[in-house]
Amino acid sequence: MTTAAFAPDSTRTERPTAVASAATRTARYAWATTCSTFLNISFLFFTIALPVIMLVMVTGIFGSSVPDEARPAMVSVTMMNMAAYGGLTAAINAGTMIQLERANGWLRQLMVAGMTPGTFVIGKLVAAMAVALPVILAVIAVGLIMGAREDALRLLAAILLLWVMLPPMVLLGLVLGLSVRPSAVAAVSTIAMMLLAVAGGLWFPTEFFPDWLKQVSYLTPTHWLGALPYSVLSGGDLPMRGIVTVLAWTLALGIACALLLRRGARTTNRR
Repeated sequence: MTTAAFAPDSTRTERPTAVASAATRTARYAWATTCSTFLNISFLFFTIALPVIMLVMVTGIFGSSVPDEARPAMVSVTMMNMAAYGGLTAAINAGTMIQLERANGWLRQLMVAGMTPGTFVIGKLVAAMAVALPVILAVIAVGLIMGAREDALRLLAAILLLWVMLPPMVLLGLVLGLSVRPSAVAAVSTIAMMLLAVAGGLWFPTEFFPDWLKQVSYLTPTHWLGALPYSVLSGGDLPMRGIVTVLAWTLALGIACALLLRRGARTTNRR
């Protein structure tokens, strides 16, 4: 028997080391991205303040036109829609913050250092999800103060469902941050958020929409961002169409994001 049989297999030792190293880089980038996002005080203030102000305004405008016994239900619907809008804005804005790394050259340095597209996606997802949760909770808290009356367990389940449905919105922010010039990202993302909010029925009930716009609304992830959690809140069944729509958007935006990041890596390596 030759001594080669007892020689250590280098591939077996290198592979766990490489996996551990990649996991460490991913965790560090996710932590750094989350911390930098939370340190952006103006970003946090406007991300939380806007949906809360809209909840107060919409409830004040329409609350006086409904009977007292129907007011809690109206506040609950508005509360979930504005929580969905708050999660939407937090997710997309957190995703588009990658344009800052593009503008200051930090993204290029990380690419040269060996960061993978998966690392960027995971890091931004973690940061965006961490920021979106307090936004959702702030809107829910104001809604409860304004008169929403819901079962605690159902409300918790609705909040969790809304939160776990945000990744496609983060991916959309990443796609915008990677495909649009840094100087135009803010304008484009604002327009995208407004269109998705209106078309999804987060600002105005879809019952007021014409039939063609209702069909468009059902194809948007934002419609189900509000409808699915409210189904849980009201004790109804989750529409399979909504689940499939959200998953389809997640897959499509994930592929687009991966392609844009790989293109950025190839471009960086040629420099």
